[in-house]
Amino acid sequence: MKSERIKTPNISSKPYYIGIAAFLASMALLLLTVVDIRRGFLFPPNYFKVGTPSVLLNLNPGHLALLLIGGLGVWLAFRYLKGFESSPRGRVLNLKTPAMVMSIFIGVLIIIDLFIYRGVPASRTLEAGKMSAGAGIMGQGLAIPIASLPVWLQPAGDGINYLLIVWHATVLGVLLGGLFLVAAGTGLVDRLKGRGFGTHLIGVAAALPTPFCSCCAAPIGGAMYRKGASLGPVLAFTIAAPMLNITTLILAAALLPPEFALLRIAGGIIVAVFLTYFVSFIASKWVTDEETGVKHDKLVSWSAKFMTAYTRLFHFEDLLVAESPSSSTSLISNWMGMAGKLAKVVVPIFFVTAPVTAYIVRFMPDTANNLLGVAITSFFATLLMSPTWSEIAFAGGMIAKGFPALAAVSLITLPAVSVPCLLIISGAIGKMRIAIITGLAVFLTGIAAGIIFL
Repeated sequence: MKSERIKTPNISSKPYYIGIAAFLASMALLLLTVVDIRRGFLFPPNYFKVGTPSVLLNLNPGHLALLLIGGLGVWLAFRYLKGFESSPRGRVLNLKTPAMVMSIFIGVLIIIDLFIYRGVPASRTLEAGKMSAGAGIMGQGLAIPIASLPVWLQPAGDGINYLLIVWHATVLGVLLGGLFLVAAGTGLVDRLKGRGFGTHLIGVAAALPTPFCSCCAAPIGGAMYRKGASLGPVLAFTIAAPMLNITTLILAAALLPPEFALLRIAGGIIVAVFLTYFVSFIASKWVTDEETGVKHDKLVSWSAKFMTAYTRLFHFEDLLVAESPSSSTSLISNWMGMAGKLAKVVVPIFFVTAPVTAYIVRFMPDTANNLLGVAITSFFATLLMSPTWSEIAFAGGMIAKGFPALAAVSLITLPAVSVPCLLIISGAIGKMRIAIITGLAVFLTGIAAGIIFL
C-alpha cells in the first residue's frame, strides 16, 4: 500500500483525457451530422429532400461517411477508456473528476446542437425578413400531405406530422434529460428539499441551462419529486425549463419586437417563479392524510384506485442514481440507460397525446383579436404540446397577421405546460388537482397577457 502511494503521483492521466477528447470530438461529429440531416446547411444545395411541404430529412452521400467516422470514433474511444479504467494505473487514479468534466462537455454539445436545430431556421427567418407560423398543427410544419385523408382521420394525420417534425428535438431532449438525471442525481434533489423561497429559486436556476420542452421537463421534475424534492422547486424547474432557458430568451430578444420580447422574459419569470410558488403554497394547505376512514362514496373510491394505478407508471425515482458516476465509461453507460428509461415514458405519451391534441385543435374555433379570442387561444394553447422555442415563431406569425393579443397569449401559455406535461405531473405527484390548478393558473396568466395587447 505504501509503494502504491509513492507511485501514484507519477501516473499520468493525460492519455485518459486524450481518450475523452476523442470521444467528445466523435460525438460532436455525430450530432452535427444528424442536425444537418434535419436542417440541411452543410452541403447546400445538394440534398435529397424527404417530406412535403415541410422538409423532414435533408440527405446527402457525405452524411454516410460522417456517420461512419463519428460512430467508429465513439466506439473506439469508449473501448480505449474502458481498457484504461480496468488497467492497474486506471484503478489507482481518481476518475470521478474526469467523468464530471465529461458530463459538462456532453451537455454543452447537446445544447449547442439544440441551438443549431432552432438557430438555422431562425437565421433563415431573419434573412427572409418575416416570420411565419407555418403549416400543420399550431404552425409546427407539415411533413406529409393529409388533405387526401378522410376528414375524421385528418387530425390523426396532423398528430403523425407533429411527431415527424419534432423527432430530432425529442431525441435531444431525452439525451439531455438522461444526462441531467445521471450527472445531477440525488445531489440536486438534496438542494431542492424545503419550502422556502430560496429553495424554490434553486429549482428555477437548475432549469436555466436546460432547453427542455414541457413534456421532457415533466418526467425529470417527477423523478426529483418522488426522490424527495419539495413540490415548489419541482414545479419551478418543470416550468422554468421551457420558459426561462437561456437559449429561448436569446431567441426571443433577437426575433421578437421589443415589447413582446419583454413580455416573454417577464412573463416567464412570473409564471416559472411566482405562479409555481403560489400553486405549491396552496397545495401545502391541503390535507395530506386522505380520507381517514368514513367515506364510502364509490366515485371517490374508484377515482382513488385509478390514480393509484396511474401513478405506478411514473416511478421516476428509479431513474435517479445514488451517487455520481465513478468513471467516464460508467457515465456513458448510465447516461444511455437513463435516456432509454426516459424515452419509455415520454415517447408513448407523445404517440397517444399528439393525435388527441390534433383533434382538440380541429375543434378550436376561429378567433379574433378580442377578449373572446384571447380566452379561446389561452385555453387551447395551455393544452397543446409545443417544442422549445416554437412559440416564438408562432407568435411572430400572429403579429404579422395583426393579432398581437393572440401572440402575447401564445408566448406565455404554449411553452409553460401541455396535456402530456400535466398528465406526467399528476402521475408523479399522485394528485390530479395539483396539475389542474397549475394548468388553470397558466390559462389565467395567458388571458392577462393577451388583455395587455388588446
